[in-house]
Amino acid sequence: MIIPYVRLVLNHLWVACLAGAVVIALLAIGFVSSETFIWAGALGLGLGVPAALLNWAYLRTNRSRQIGWNLKIADWARHA
Repeated sequence: MIIPYVRLVLNHLWVACLAGAVVIALLAIGFVSSETFIWAGALGLGLGVPAALLNWAYLRTNRSRQIGWNLKIADWARHA
């Protein structure tokens, strides 16, 4: 059974993973300040939400069509 709230779960996973990777990368190269975490959060949200939605369109093709998510990039994700 697929989790009923797949979009919500995917959004949290993608954003957390990308933000965590950015934090690790910036801390590893020596940027130790509060700006590191602000940049990580911004990049996590900016890249994670679109990535999660494309992943959702790939996993739930019929549902994404039903709600009218008919972007060209969503069609590309469905056919991948």
